[in-house]
Amino acid sequence: MAAGWEEQATVDGVRAIELRYRSVWSSAEKMPVFYQSSIRLNSPDMGVLLPERFMPVLESDDRCISVFKLALLQSIKTADKLVEREIDFDWLSVVIPLRLLNKGDCVRLIRDFVGKMGALPGKICFELPAYVMDEGGSSCFDSLKQLRKAGYHTMLTGVDGENVPLFKLAEVGAEYVMLNESITRRVGENDRSDDCIRSIFSMIGDLGSEPVAAGISTAEAADSLYELGCNYFTADENSSDFSGKFVSDRFIRKKE
Repeated sequence: MAAGWEEQATVDGVRAIELRYRSVWSSAEKMPVFYQSSIRLNSPDMGVLLPERFMPVLESDDRCISVFKLALLQSIKTADKLVEREIDFDWLSVVIPLRLLNKGDCVRLIRDFVGKMGALPGKICFELPAYVMDEGGSSCFDSLKQLRKAGYHTMLTGVDGENVPLFKLAEVGAEYVMLNESITRRVGENDRSDDCIRSIFSMIGDLGSEPVAAGISTAEAADSLYELGCNYFTADENSSDFSGKFVSDRFIRKKE
């Protein structure tokens, strides 16, 4: 079964995907520690398609799994290149579809494929959007728990910082929880706001997850974030202090 994952997938005329990466920074050290990916599809008919255009369509059937196969393969190759260049990083993320997580043989398929490629589970983070909290079933959450036990990282993204569903977060059990910009823009607003943000970070930590804040713009904001109990962040695209844009792995290798 794993051998089939190495074949070039075709999804409605799409024969290639491009993964781009952005840094997830340490708020204490101001250094990149992880890399979050974003998938682009290259279509002969429609050009380059961004995730917001194609993912809602692909996730309606097994085409999303075909794209995931390609993304996982490319992420493994990228991780190998970074290791060869002695670039220090903990993991690269790849979005895993809910449709795959709900399959009973999800973990076996991934384990067999990653093992066949000789990749280290600890260099891979499976990223999933916040809607799995509402749409995921017991099979999905069981797959996530098994993936963590097998040494893979997991990250839930797009969580609304103004309304954090603690029971759902506990059920998902992701290692990292990325809060969207609704919380970032309130950092340093006033003492009451900071107290609320500190409480959110603390509650996420009590559930066994690490909070990650999205959209930090300045080093001062990163310092405030660290003081409030959040060790990781992504930068705003227009930040002058940190890189917040998704770029090709070639750019990461060259910059480092």
